Amino acid sequence: MTEASAVASFRRVTPGIVASARLAMANDVPDTTKSEIALLLKKAAPVLGIDGTTYHVMDILLGLSRADDWKGSGRPIVAISNAKLAEYTMRSERTVIRCIRRLVEAGIAAYRDSSTGRRFVYRNDQGEVVAGFGIDFTPARVRVEELTRVVARYQQRLAIELAAKRDIARLSRAIEDMCVAFPDETADVRAELAAIGLLKIDIVARAKETQLLHDRVVGSLPSEHIPFNMASEGDISVTPIINTTLESPSESKNERTRSNERDHNLHNDRYAADLAFEKKLSANPAVEQETFGVAQRDVDTVQGEILGSVSVGLLQAACPEAQAMIGTQFDSWATLSRSGEVLRRMIGLSEAGWADGKQKVGSYAAAAILATVLEKSIRDPEQISKPGGYFRAMIDRALEGKLNLERSLFGLADNRYGKTQK
Repeated sequence: MTEASAVASFRRVTPGIVASARLAMANDVPDTTKSEIALLLKKAAPVLGIDGTTYHVMDILLGLSRADDWKGSGRPIVAISNAKLAEYTMRSERTVIRCIRRLVEAGIAAYRDSSTGRRFVYRNDQGEVVAGFGIDFTPARVRVEELTRVVARYQQRLAIELAAKRDIARLSRAIEDMCVAFPDETADVRAELAAIGLLKIDIVARAKETQLLHDRVVGSLPSEHIPFNMASEGDISVTPIINTTLESPSESKNERTRSNERDHNLHNDRYAADLAFEKKLSANPAVEQETFGVAQRDVDTVQGEILGSVSVGLLQAACPEAQAMIGTQFDSWATLSRSGEVLRRMIGLSEAGWADGKQKVGSYAAAAILATVLEKSIRDPEQISKPGGYFRAMIDRALEGKLNLERSLFGLADNRYGKTQK
């Protein structure tokens, strides 16, 4: 088929559309696979500014493309009408048109318009495209190496920013500890710490300024006043589980009783949450009435119910695709919680939606739900048309006491093991 990419005269051409059209006309197109490019584009979505409905539209278009068109001289052209896309996404046709335009201007797709504006693909007996008009993803094939580098840099920058956030939190607590312990020597330190938070600098620079303030405060104290082991981040009295050997969840369900497993997980996973909850109740008995009433339940109680029989090992076994997408292994609850920011970007969830979920069910439970939603959306994009809405629905079910996260995770893990055995 011809490699020329025609843009219809009725379109308002922008530099981004022209650049994508030129990429679509390239002759030297590297081979890739549909699954590889889909995973790469989802990882690159935050960098390219693709989120919300645009992310959903991209997911549908990639799913409709043929695997063979991503190799050799093939052109991954998707011929679907705006009306059908609007029906799939439950959005208006104007919204769909804007979303496709964003994909084109982002440089991962190009318009291949017919003279009438209709989208269709003709193939020969071998399944090769003879003539095709629609949305052409050849630019994504051409840019596969560039996008791989972009994703690597983005994930590296994200890791640096997450480390900076942890440093700021740790050092701020340490500074506050010194201010409380030595008020005379640290009279103006709180004001300086607040001023650093108001500076219009990036988070890495703010972490450096906080480190400098911390070092200066420590240096200004007499040697006998320098505290030890201040504000240790992540301290917890839970005994770690060092046996990380996993077995098939289907086999484990057949070989042991659920009561022993539930007791074991309750002791290890809910100890910290239950301890904090008991302290709150002892301090304010009125909270107990509100917690078990109809109006409101305590967040620690909800988190304990969700994670009562869910272990980190189960999450790790059930969510391999989600871990591969964000480049992080769920080897601890702290790691899972820190991955929440990346996970919510992968499903197009807003910051407000993520903060609301953590406030309602706790950071660990919200991150576990988020990982489950991402895993399901990767495996079956058509089943979950709106991952962000699916996450909010699961949060609501958790508040009602109707969420069975353990069953969902066992189902994902069983499907994974079943595919592996086949």
